[in-house]
Amino acid sequence: MKYTEKPLEPIHRPCKFKLSILIVNYNSGEMLTDCLESIFSTVKTEPLEVIVVDNDSQDGSIEAAREKHTEVHFIENNFNNWFTGGTNQAIGESRGEYLLCLNPDTVCHENAIDDLVNFLDRNPEAGLAAPKLLSGDGSLQPSCRNFLKSRYLLLRHILPWKRLPGSWRKKAVFEYWDHDETIRSDWIIGACILVRRETVEDIGLKDEGFPMFHEETDWCYRMKKAGWGIWFIHTAEVTHFGSQSAVKYWGGDLILEFYKGKHRFVRKHFGLMPLLLHRSLLAGLLFLRLTCVLVRRVFSKNAGLRQETSFLLKGMAIQLGLNWKKKL
Repeated sequence: MKYTEKPLEPIHRPCKFKLSILIVNYNSGEMLTDCLESIFSTVKTEPLEVIVVDNDSQDGSIEAAREKHTEVHFIENNFNNWFTGGTNQAIGESRGEYLLCLNPDTVCHENAIDDLVNFLDRNPEAGLAAPKLLSGDGSLQPSCRNFLKSRYLLLRHILPWKRLPGSWRKKAVFEYWDHDETIRSDWIIGACILVRRETVEDIGLKDEGFPMFHEETDWCYRMKKAGWGIWFIHTAEVTHFGSQSAVKYWGGDLILEFYKGKHRFVRKHFGLMPLLLHRSLLAGLLFLRLTCVLVRRVFSKNAGLRQETSFLLKGMAIQLGLNWKKKL
């Protein structure tokens, strides 16, 4: 399996900008304009540059954003370079000391980005800082994660998490806690992550073998391996409406593409045998869920159960290495 990691060549110091904000757009609609407006109304760090890479959007989002924000540097592709490729494009064009990788389906709250910048200023060993993510309704969107382990999968899919003490859930599976303190993490969801340019020059750009999912997991893994700290900053808040471009592209099969990213990550960093064990474990867990759904279908005509059956069959096919798009 081929992976591509490209180096980031050092630029002349001092950097031209304190902060480069990098956005990859693909048919994000009005959310792109809302995101840009939130940046210019809340971010006080200067000097600042904003770069938007558009992956051949057809919904008018890039035209609307360009009309309202002439100060933004737009890079328009005539093909879909995917999220990871587009991010690398933007990093290559940037000249900032700090690089903020920001999804277009986000809205920055007051002082959020400045808090991240200030944290990296105060902590030179930190390679990445990320804010607390909130959903559109204001609820917490868990964003901190441990690196993938077999026991994580077992605990995550079998135990009744809502009935367990919060302290125990946090210790066992990192995402299950209140996100109410600033802490180090293994990796953090990449909807809004601030990275030190020096860190990227050290470890390289994002791996384009992960076009959409788990590219931040891989990046954080490489950062941590090189000795850089990954930090979650609970005082900084950003609203994230949640993978809108990906939902439009994959629809209900989004999580299945997410599985593929997991496979790439495990194979790259842990080898073939752990990948086979990981696939077998997930296939077994999905099979248990499928058995329960099939039993429920005997006593119910709920259409949702039929959809869930289809999803679980596709998920099992991916774990077993089958081409579910053609065979199911």
